[in-house]
Amino acid sequence: MIQRILVPLDGSELSELALYYAEELTWALGAELHLASVCELAEKGYLHMCQSYLDEVLRRARGNIRSYEPQGSQEIKITAATLEGSPATEILRYAGDNAIDLIVLTSHGRSGATSLATGSTSTKIVFHAPQPILLVRANTSFVRPPRKEMFSKILVPLDGSETGEVALPYVKEITDQLQSELTLLHVVPTGQYVRTFGGLKYFLFPE
Repeated sequence: MIQRILVPLDGSELSELALYYAEELTWALGAELHLASVCELAEKGYLHMCQSYLDEVLRRARGNIRSYEPQGSQEIKITAATLEGSPATEILRYAGDNAIDLIVLTSHGRSGATSLATGSTSTKIVFHAPQPILLVRANTSFVRPPRKEMFSKILVPLDGSETGEVALPYVKEITDQLQSELTLLHVVPTGQYVRTFGGLKYFLFPE
């Protein structure tokens, strides 16, 4: 189901936090990893700088994923693309053109903690992308866990609706491959009747 993973990057350390999660998923699922960075300035020198940055990130990502793999295992495909234009628009276009199955990105990048309040690229992608999104909280004090432990525990909140269950097939694929501990959580507001399976037809949660 998840065969191609995209990580949008803006040149900041915050945006690169998403790589940790994407690398582990790429290894576990045998997926392709796509790295994309958008250059808003079309000057030749700036484009060259963007490409050099992306080449370096690709080199590091390839080395990290190789460290997961046993000797003789199949090489993971990693693609890096430098795009021009509006960041959110070009990332969404790239995801559609390349049949991306999952976008992994941090909540904010170069512009820091204020970006979400001002309509950041991440926010636009989250709201407009038809693909599933894994949104990583940007945290400058983040310490990468040991490999293969990034997804040791997964929590899925459910509200009883079909929409709320859309994430379950993707979560199952991840937990199956990484042997993660999965918790499904449904919170019932106090004072509401809830249908149960067998026994009592309804149970009233007190106020």
